[in-house]
Amino acid sequence: MPFTRRHVLGALAALPLLPRPAWAQASFPNRPVRLLVGFAPGGLTDIAARALAERMAKILKGNVVVENRPGGQAIIATVAVARAEPDGYTLGFAGTNGMILNPLLYNNLPYQISDFKQLGSMGKSPMLLIVHPSLGVKNVQEFIALARKKPGDLTCAHAGRGVINHLALLHFQSKTGTQFQDVPYKGSGPALLDLMAGTVQSTFDFPTSALANIKSGKLQVLAVTADQRLSSLPDVPTMKEAGVDGMELYTRMMISGPAAMPASVVKTLENAVREGTRDPSLVQQFAEQGVTVEFTSSADLDRVIAEESALWAAVIRANNVPKTDLKG
Repeated sequence: MPFTRRHVLGALAALPLLPRPAWAQASFPNRPVRLLVGFAPGGLTDIAARALAERMAKILKGNVVVENRPGGQAIIATVAVARAEPDGYTLGFAGTNGMILNPLLYNNLPYQISDFKQLGSMGKSPMLLIVHPSLGVKNVQEFIALARKKPGDLTCAHAGRGVINHLALLHFQSKTGTQFQDVPYKGSGPALLDLMAGTVQSTFDFPTSALANIKSGKLQVLAVTADQRLSSLPDVPTMKEAGVDGMELYTRMMISGPAAMPASVVKTLENAVREGTRDPSLVQQFAEQGVTVEFTSSADLDRVIAEESALWAAVIRANNVPKTDLKG
């Protein structure tokens, strides 16, 4: 069943109504803060949100509760944040799809960037180019040569059309003059399972999802879409080192709330995000999973979103990805 605007409105109608506190409340927060995640539990966005929420709760001296609102490439959760009471008690934890890609891919998206106040970024994660070991390639150039020899024969799995790893594949094809048979899945989990089984031959995915199976030898990684090697995979070259320039691609982990939040609440929340990302245990935990934890302020994040929106818009145009309507 295709995802429609009716799904968004129906899901929003099902959300519990929260009491509307008086603006003059003396302290913030005095009840739990909800952090909405637009994907099911277990993926990078969910794992990162829960880790940061734990640190933010200590700083705010209150509860920060992660709620998963999956659906429509994070559209349902993102709309819920945009339409929430702007009191700071409903926030969103979004990746690149929610804040950057969706506005580029849908004509009638029920939110826009101006509906949000960015509170900062927790960090970023590159993707890995991963193949099944039976493919018999040792590096990216051998992979490219094989793909050129058999245009359209090699398969590349991804977590759904329009998601970041699908666009990474399109970008890789245009950079290398290759053509793959792309195979969409409902999430990276099923795609990786089929890759390990040898049903498909390659994928772009995040280190958090694939690292354990790479280190066990079930999967083979050829390169990372970062500007420098990962400490968790020091022998894996960057795409530039492997001979493919312009493939520095990341998903950002961004925290935002409704645009009209009071300045004092914004300051409190931005400080909680900043201090939370400084926790050495958090930095170490995610470095081991290929994620760079680094705080980006609200002002700087607005600039990053604009820059990365331009980058992904160019990828979408170059690959003739149609902008579609949410129907219904």
